[in-house]
Amino acid sequence: MEKLAIEGGEPVRKKPLPAEADSIGDEEISMVLEALKDKRLRRSAVADEYEAALAKYFGVKHALAVANGTVSMHAILAALDLGPGDEVITTPYTFVATASVVLMQNAIPIFADIDPDYLTIDPEDVERKISERTKGIIPVSITGQPPDMGSTMEVAEHNHLWVMEDAAQSPGATYKDRLIGTFGVASSFSTISGKIIATGEGGFILTDDDDLYERIWSYHNFARKRELGWASKYFWGIPCTNYRLTEIQSAIGLAQLRKLDQFLEIRSRNAEYLTRGIKDIEGIEPPKEPPWGKRVYYYYVIKLDLGKLGASLLEFAKALSTEGVYDYHYTTTTRVPVPCHLQEMFTKKVGYGKTKCPYECQYYGKTVEYKKGQHPNAERACKDVLWLLEPHPLMMKEDLDDVINALEKVARTFTRRQSSSN
Repeated sequence: MEKLAIEGGEPVRKKPLPAEADSIGDEEISMVLEALKDKRLRRSAVADEYEAALAKYFGVKHALAVANGTVSMHAILAALDLGPGDEVITTPYTFVATASVVLMQNAIPIFADIDPDYLTIDPEDVERKISERTKGIIPVSITGQPPDMGSTMEVAEHNHLWVMEDAAQSPGATYKDRLIGTFGVASSFSTISGKIIATGEGGFILTDDDDLYERIWSYHNFARKRELGWASKYFWGIPCTNYRLTEIQSAIGLAQLRKLDQFLEIRSRNAEYLTRGIKDIEGIEPPKEPPWGKRVYYYYVIKLDLGKLGASLLEFAKALSTEGVYDYHYTTTTRVPVPCHLQEMFTKKVGYGKTKCPYECQYYGKTVEYKKGQHPNAERACKDVLWLLEPHPLMMKEDLDDVINALEKVARTFTRRQSSSN
């Protein structure tokens, strides 16, 4: 049996895989230079053009470019008048921003478990978590996987709740041929570095609701009134902030949007190649395509059969790292998520100003607890789902081959040892 690199054997690959860099070309450079020549860095005509292009691509009435994919969600929730005593149901298997923005409105995140196969929120568990305090639902298209939006919308409509889509990782994904981001009252996308389209920092909001759009626009721009123009002042009728995007970021975003379909095609092709290469490796399960739609590949994740492998996710990841196809440093950050309900800010109810507000608040009048065992599917996914890599456009066939060979080598060694020990 070939010796693993972690045990002194020869690694599959000696040079790093192509970095998860943003795919920036001549188009982006040219458009940034044109924006610079206008000598107006603050948002202006380019941002307007970018927003019009976003609205056209997604087939919605309004798009608003903002500073990032976290503030995009916050602006929506603020415009929806979410506040103290309110609850919002979302998934624990996501980046913490999805729940954190609920807290920013002094409201309470309530978590519903996930579908174990597709890692997206389980509509049946959402329905079980609805209370008299529930105002809305935030489904998340994690890794580019579309949630079951049909069932989610049915639950929302039956219970008179709004839906805000966190589609940060999924531009181009569909539910029954309809684009993710076009179902709820509004949706939020991220264009931070590493996302499918990237502007460094940035994000955007989509909505078909005219009134909601006006409120979001006002909130993100110091409570100005849009009909009075960007320079209007002194109309502070609501608590407000500045979540605007710049002309430079808008120029990059416009160029990236024009390449979105190309990026999606390459990522899907790379992902399909990986799936063909690993589908028969014992102990590893490639990602599944949901029966209700078509996913995109922000990330390529694999599920490990820890019993067959006889190893933990971190042990497997470390062995894979020494083979040269995985960056083990990521395991403590983005690639091995901790479910939101088990993060300290929730388990210890860390609130504002060294208080436990909004968890313990006169407007809430209830008791909320976050603890282990509440959401078994999400907790299990954090133990056996490995965020392997981004199948981005810089990945070549030989790079993917090295990943496949390393996965086969590590998995084969682990499963054989586990089989022989039994």
